[in-house]
Amino acid sequence: MINLPTRVFDPFKNMTVGFDDIFDQLSTLSQYETPNYPPYNIKKVGKDKYQLDMALAGFKKEDVIVEVNDNTLTVSGKAADKEDDSFVHKGIARRAFKRQWTLAEHLEVKDAQLKDGVLTVDMKLNLPEEKKPRTIKIK
Repeated sequence: MINLPTRVFDPFKNMTVGFDDIFDQLSTLSQYETPNYPPYNIKKVGKDKYQLDMALAGFKKEDVIVEVNDNTLTVSGKAADKEDDSFVHKGIARRAFKRQWTLAEHLEVKDAQLKDGVLTVDMKLNLPEEKKPRTIKIK
């Protein structure tokens, strides 16, 4: 039996230097579905402000971690320590999760708040003056 490589992108790896992680990620994309738990919304709430809202019914503040590292926002939560078997119907999931987003350069996470089962993460785009659009006077 012949063992075929599992990576579809292997031939391209020989033409690149330093992009091994990208090809490894691309080759595993089809193996995993995009996570859809917990559900979230991202909205623009001003000229340079954004907000992430994530539905976290049943989670407490101490069960949720919001972390920013190298322009990556990670929100994770731990599952309930003890399962209660007295449920007749359990429709609210409270399982461990981890979701990540790549943040644009200069986008800063300002605040996070868990209220009424919704985690709200506030972000602001802080462009340096030299990156902001400016009008050039025509002579």
